[in-house]
Amino acid sequence: MRRTKLILLLLAAPLIIAAQDNTPVALCTEWVATVDDSQHIVLQWSPSPDPRAVGYIISIGDTVHTYYATINGRTNTTLVCRDHSALERHFYGLIVFTDEEEYSAMTPMFGNMVLTAEIPHCDTKVSASWNPYSGMPSGIERYSLMGLIEPYSDDYIELYSTDSAGTMAYSFDLPEGATRVQLKVRAVSKDLHLVSFSNTVNVERGTVDSAAFVKIDTVDADSLHSLVLVQMPIDTAFHGGKYTLWRSIDGSPWDPIVSFSTTSPRYTYTDRDVMPFRDSLYCYQLSVVDGCGMNPHFSKSRCAVLPEPPEPACYIPNAVVAGDADNGLFLPVVIGPMGDLYELTIYNREGLQVFHTTDPEAGWRPDASTPQGAYVYSLHVRYIDNRIKTHTGTVLVLK
Repeated sequence: MRRTKLILLLLAAPLIIAAQDNTPVALCTEWVATVDDSQHIVLQWSPSPDPRAVGYIISIGDTVHTYYATINGRTNTTLVCRDHSALERHFYGLIVFTDEEEYSAMTPMFGNMVLTAEIPHCDTKVSASWNPYSGMPSGIERYSLMGLIEPYSDDYIELYSTDSAGTMAYSFDLPEGATRVQLKVRAVSKDLHLVSFSNTVNVERGTVDSAAFVKIDTVDADSLHSLVLVQMPIDTAFHGGKYTLWRSIDGSPWDPIVSFSTTSPRYTYTDRDVMPFRDSLYCYQLSVVDGCGMNPHFSKSRCAVLPEPPEPACYIPNAVVAGDADNGLFLPVVIGPMGDLYELTIYNREGLQVFHTTDPEAGWRPDASTPQGAYVYSLHVRYIDNRIKTHTGTVLVLK
């Protein structure tokens, strides 16, 4: 109780209380406030050079000093301030006391650095600032802004350095692909004996939203029609960014083949830019960016082999029933992929043209007035391999 009263009196009106031999109690010569990895403010100081010292008193406050803690033991020179937030600035003073309740003067007040940093919405520029460190006995040699950029750096790197007269602020762009950075400031004393760290700040690129899933369901190769169908489920709750479909053929580099935005729960892409005359591995991958047009996410790739199509052929009916709904259509069926030529012409027995089309889906349907008998057809087809074939013959019209 007696020591507490004396401490309060001392803090209320700081005095140098001399020992019986009139020698003032010696001050500490080095002290620092820093922040540890657990984000606690830690006070560290050198042991008092006075052999009579048995402990230390910690006061807090900037202009008005109040008692904070008592540390017993001359060599106990560390205090973890677990009840002080590292996000707020605090000021501390040290007093040395002896077993005879003699007290030194208080050290100059010293305080922690507080770092703040942010990335504006949908931006990549990080802005950081901090207060100058106060109370370093020998002064500050330099400040260093240290960054741990994820996922690129394995350890902190120096992003910016300045002396005590420089600007305590710095802005920089995150590297492409990086989404998060962890920052802290290091202050080094001029005699290089003392180092203080600020609090750690984590900043991350903001976004509006992002797709909950990005994937490809199926990749189906159709060698008959020389195409590949790619089917993808779409996150209908996400409307902020564009999807891109990528393709690689036989291990070639990935190339974007289509970009799209859709609110449909499913999207199907028909890839007709294929080469059907050899076995080829077609692989596809889907990507989507977030609502800020950044942070691309990629699906797993899916592949299919497009084999060589069957030999082109043509099936042609040899008879039709005029006027019959089920058996009255004369329509050749081309087996295999076609090119840009299809021409069907039909002649009667006098050599007069009775039907002509260039549409492979349109056939000849003779009506009930069409005379029964044999009719001559001529069919010209260009196949996908650029060969043109002419098919001729007769078709019998029945009634």
